[in-house]
Amino acid sequence: MTQLASLLTAGGAEPVVGTTGNNSNHSKTETNQNLCTPTCSTNGTHSEGYTGAFEGPEKLLEIWFAADPEAANYIGQEAKLCSEDHHDQWSELRSGLRCVPRSIWRDMLELVHCQVLSTLCNEHLDSYLLSESSFFVYPHKLVLKTCGTTTLLYAIPRILEIGRESLGVDGTYQLFYSRKNFMFPDQQEPLHQSWEKEVAYLDALFPEGAAYMIGKTNRDHWHVYLSGPHEPRSQKPAVVAETLAAVACNTIGTSDVSGEFNGEETVAADQQPVPISTDVTVNNSLAGSPTTQPVFSRSSSCSTMNSIPLRSDVSGTKADITVEILMTGLDPECMRAMYLGGASSVEGSDGGKAVEKVTGISEIYPDSTSDSYLFTPCGFSLNGLQGDGYYTIHVTPEPHCSYASFETNVTDGRAADLSDPKAIKRLVEQVTRAFGPRFVTVTVFKARNANGSRQLIDAHALAAAVQSAAAVSTKEDLLVKAAMQLAADVVPPSFAPVDGYKSVDRVLYEFDHYWLRYASYIKTS
Repeated sequence: MTQLASLLTAGGAEPVVGTTGNNSNHSKTETNQNLCTPTCSTNGTHSEGYTGAFEGPEKLLEIWFAADPEAANYIGQEAKLCSEDHHDQWSELRSGLRCVPRSIWRDMLELVHCQVLSTLCNEHLDSYLLSESSFFVYPHKLVLKTCGTTTLLYAIPRILEIGRESLGVDGTYQLFYSRKNFMFPDQQEPLHQSWEKEVAYLDALFPEGAAYMIGKTNRDHWHVYLSGPHEPRSQKPAVVAETLAAVACNTIGTSDVSGEFNGEETVAADQQPVPISTDVTVNNSLAGSPTTQPVFSRSSSCSTMNSIPLRSDVSGTKADITVEILMTGLDPECMRAMYLGGASSVEGSDGGKAVEKVTGISEIYPDSTSDSYLFTPCGFSLNGLQGDGYYTIHVTPEPHCSYASFETNVTDGRAADLSDPKAIKRLVEQVTRAFGPRFVTVTVFKARNANGSRQLIDAHALAAAVQSAAAVSTKEDLLVKAAMQLAADVVPPSFAPVDGYKSVDRVLYEFDHYWLRYASYIKTS
């Protein structure tokens, strides 16, 4: 994305605060005018340093310091770190990483060679729209996505320091790093010029990590690096067990501090589900990974029925599913809106809103709040929040290097259910209509159990609780419904055919804790 020229100012201008999006009562955007410098970055993405050949495909880093937001409150954090530049309507609700002062995040982003343009927040997470893509902060994890020639991996040591200083953890719960094959790899900084160099760097930080290349080596393909899940070393097992016990009882589960499970689990840890409609199925057990799967034992204070794995949306914990749609060969007619003077002659957030409306992007998640930018001379970026989920869009429209990406983990009841193949089909078709790509890559990461762990609950007690709360149907009917929902945790994601596109590559990876579905499409008309 090209840097907004009006933001290339030095000095101490105060941030301009306003609201944006379809649901401005629930989120707030802050446009920061004092975050950028008058010098062009080495990315060649600022208005004054634009080179005409931009690397759209992003580097994507996701680091978890705990299994869920609640756990981040129990990992040695003694006090909130909120500061004046963090004060807004959500200040009292922030916890974990969300309490890290924004000045610390800005300094970390300098290592990557990108700056913050604006922020969008709600009760669940904070998002930062960057000069090169996006940054999302939850209490327990962060997602950093950067394009161009940014040096994303150089930020990892600093991020680990921030986790240690603010949460008291030494290490990560789990880590994901991924990217599509680059268009101009020789223009990257040395670390990012090859996947082998990136893997060597990551291996030095995470010796138990594992690297994969997915797709055809002589066509579009995708790289991914995984580490964990495992408990950060500073967590005390007794404290963790007590915390899990409390959560378990609150969700009709049980635990004691011994961490031993007294009962039988209906799904074996090493059970391999049957692949669904795939050309290639790969089992990749991360042998040797220091994985820790919390388990619960029975206590007299909770039910003693047989247990089954708990699906996250039944327990109230968000399902861990992320969908990426990566597109190249974009339709020039669709791309007119992505140039200054197309959908709008105003750069910045006002121009971004015009692009959202003209392209139909605003209709993908109509209940969301969004923060977008139209860049000079061209380019578009968007961060959107809906509930505890985010989505992000980035577009490079130039014909010789056209690229667009769409990423989402929004899976609440008002939006698409990302575990439903038909819902993913609708999402892909809606996104591709906005950009008209010739080539499309879709990836779905889905946890095999809630939060990747094997939390156990009492199915009969769950059905009784749901029946009591809903006052509908019979316990037997609810048990069947609950069992069908819970079964989704052991079934890999699948794709329905996408209208107007032919599938040319399909791969299913089965990891210890996640499914990864990869598909590549080419336009048929």
